Amino acid sequence: MITEIGIHRVQHGNIMNGIENLMSGLQADFIYSDPPWGQGNLRYWQTINNRMTNANKEDINYSQFLSYFFEIIFKYSKDMVVLEYGCQWNSDIKKMSEDVGFKHNGSTVCFYKSGSKMKPCDLHFLSKKTDITLTNEFISNCQKKEDLKLVEYIFDYLNINKSGLCLDPMCGMGFTAQAAKNRGMRFFGNELNSKRLEKTINRLKK
Repeated sequence: MITEIGIHRVQHGNIMNGIENLMSGLQADFIYSDPPWGQGNLRYWQTINNRMTNANKEDINYSQFLSYFFEIIFKYSKDMVVLEYGCQWNSDIKKMSEDVGFKHNGSTVCFYKSGSKMKPCDLHFLSKKTDITLTNEFISNCQKKEDLKLVEYIFDYLNINKSGLCLDPMCGMGFTAQAAKNRGMRFFGNELNSKRLEKTINRLKK
């Protein structure tokens, strides 16, 4: 199901079913996403979706998911893509990026809250055309920011086109949506969990 919020558009659905209807032939000027990390995390989010919405759980194979996810982001990106992903899968992300045709410009570490602890994950910087340079200052600042502040900092560092279209194919509770909206961009997103998607929609309505 697709919901329009002004210039923005979101879809409730499983990414494995595609986003052709959401995109309507368009490509995104910028993609930022935090997809599930590995087989265990894929199953975890299926379980959370079941608990929150009573939706049926689907057992998705990690390798098939990652391959299809990268096909999608390559197809619908004009140039730059940033992915948050667990540190232990760094080599998987780099290999898959290059296999589909992206340039992998490097990765750096950021931190997220897990209970009362801060844990590391990687930020991967991909592109089709642009050479992305990760300065020491940028790398340091990424380690000091989290959630929306981190996403917004990356938008600004990369000087994302504020009149463009931003896509998050697994948009969760809407940090990417909020960052895009705050900069006057058009946002498209897809999310499996209808309850989490409501949070994205509410951000876009404000």
